[in-house]
Amino acid sequence: MQHVKPTLEPSWLRTGTGQKSRKSNTVYESLKARIVIGELTEDSPITEQALARQFGCSQSTVREALLRLQEDGLVLRHSYRGTTVTAATDEEAIIMLRLRLNIELTALDAIIRNITPEKLAELRQIADLYDQLRADRDTYGVSEADIAFHMTLHQVADMPVVEPILQRAMLHLHRYLLIRHKDKMVWIGKIEASHSALLDAIEAKDRDRAADLTYQHTTSSTIEVDPSVRRTIVGDLEV
Repeated sequence: MQHVKPTLEPSWLRTGTGQKSRKSNTVYESLKARIVIGELTEDSPITEQALARQFGCSQSTVREALLRLQEDGLVLRHSYRGTTVTAATDEEAIIMLRLRLNIELTALDAIIRNITPEKLAELRQIADLYDQLRADRDTYGVSEADIAFHMTLHQVADMPVVEPILQRAMLHLHRYLLIRHKDKMVWIGKIEASHSALLDAIEAKDRDRAADLTYQHTTSSTIEVDPSVRRTIVGDLEV
């Protein structure tokens, strides 16, 4: 499978990347993609020596990438036992979904208050990219574009302390769905609670409509993938 990174570089993706070496970032992005789509699992051996040979770089470069993956919660580094991929569990998916909904719904008032025409234009570009990648059935590209959209939108709320929590929640929810139900992903058909519809509601300063669309959008992929996931994760959620 080809891992397509979004061609658009929204402001959220540019934040904090200046100090990362280009090679370390390449290692990080490659391993992250393989973990998110389930190519690397808890049983996959991960050693700095092997990765350094694979990527043609130093072990310190690999170590920097693995430390970033650990910050994301995607791997665990053990003294004398190397590095292992974390599990994607039902229990943690429930927690992550609740966190994501609480953060995004709470931030809506500030987003509606602070949104600018320039930021709306940037967000619409990312929404168009998401739709394009979805039409191409690019699983990882869709995941990256969706995270980029919601993180860029959340930045408008000016809640920097919460940003890394939302980022991790989204990353692990995407990973959970892709690993557990990637063969049942729904690609065809119109998304009623689309990114564009959400932006229209925010631009119109319709808070109730924006909240309804946020809830539908956040839970829709979970519901569409498998009814059992709906019962497990979404069934008893209250907005």
